[in-house]
Amino acid sequence: MPSLEIVWSFNLSIFLLLFTSDNVSTQPKTYCNPLNIDYAYGAIPNFAEHGKHRATADPVVVVFKGKYFLFSTNQYGYWWSKDMSDWKFVYREFLKPFHKVYDELCAPAAVVVGDSLLLIGSTNTKDFPLWVSTNPTVDDWKEAVDSFQVGAWDPALFLDDDNRLYIYFGSSNVYPVYGQEIDRKTLQPIGERKELIRLHDDLHGWERFGEHADNTFLRPFIEGAWMNKHNGTYYLQDAAPGTKSSAYGDGV
Repeated sequence: MPSLEIVWSFNLSIFLLLFTSDNVSTQPKTYCNPLNIDYAYGAIPNFAEHGKHRATADPVVVVFKGKYFLFSTNQYGYWWSKDMSDWKFVYREFLKPFHKVYDELCAPAAVVVGDSLLLIGSTNTKDFPLWVSTNPTVDDWKEAVDSFQVGAWDPALFLDDDNRLYIYFGSSNVYPVYGQEIDRKTLQPIGERKELIRLHDDLHGWERFGEHADNTFLRPFIEGAWMNKHNGTYYLQDAAPGTKSSAYGDGV
């Protein structure tokens, strides 16, 4: 869920040029996909019935205090890097024992607010904590709120340049992408969520399932909400129709 501060595709694809200034004769080095990180084995039992395999998805990277922090689905922790090439893993279990799910932060959302990094995973309930850290290079987190009252699956957090905070979310073939403002003081939602985007696969062929976007029988999924702001214009991104299809794509 593509779920930019930076979002990558499911295989953590990235093209990155690193330049050095201390030696003018040094040629730039190019690092390309996939990232060489030790992501975890699949955590969901029925996904491993035909053999264990490493798996992750939904990566999100934020820049915090000059370092890059990478979160993705079911990793029991996260990575950080100074240069987006060499990554260090920090083990952390964010979910509580009463969260009866296999996912350990599925499709997480992260955002930098002031001197703090906020983090939450996908949930359809309202009992997930919203985590906060001022020193995430080590396992140093606390609950900003113990029960975040949005209940957002596949969320994305966005801090506007007027310091107002928003959340965008949704992963469904029934429900749309929603948006809602978050109170900066209480870190709880303000007012009602707003419907923002629905799929119209009758008009947009790329939103249909099928290797050739030709399946008109299955209702397509919408997911991967993401908000960017550039030169005073807001760009709300979504993804469809489904990750199993090569026709999977992004709309803005």
